[in-house]
Amino acid sequence: MGSFKKMVSRVAAAAAVALSVVAVSAPPAGAAASDFIYSGQDYGYAGASFDWTGRSSIGNIDLIVSDWGCDAKPVYAYFLFYNGSLTPDTTPTHRYDYSGCDEGDYTTYNNLTWSISGDSITYLGVVVCRDASNGPCKVGGLSGRNPYA
Repeated sequence: MGSFKKMVSRVAAAAAVALSVVAVSAPPAGAAASDFIYSGQDYGYAGASFDWTGRSSIGNIDLIVSDWGCDAKPVYAYFLFYNGSLTPDTTPTHRYDYSGCDEGDYTTYNNLTWSISGDSITYLGVVVCRDASNGPCKVGGLSGRNPYA
């Protein structure tokens, strides 16, 4: 588990460096339009594969949410995104896993979509939370830059 936490820390650090770049170049021709993001914590996991479908839209989102904590508190996930000016925002829907604390049990949400109007979606991350008064909620590493933004 220690190496997993190191890997998550490295992904988060790389995402912070990517967001601190002032001048962002255009993506190379033929840039991949698909990506995968995740957040793994001791209490739960959320991971999603998705396709960038335009400058302000994401489609074909397949999300897995898994409760790893044995604390009678379900986990849920939502998405964090950065708009064209790199201002963070979140999606309004929380997607839960009520399966309990077995790592083999999880809940899937398939073929989801997300879009905003009037701006672009530049980066996407997934947040996993324990449903408790004190959370916690943790975002994993961010996606690569939207090649359409």
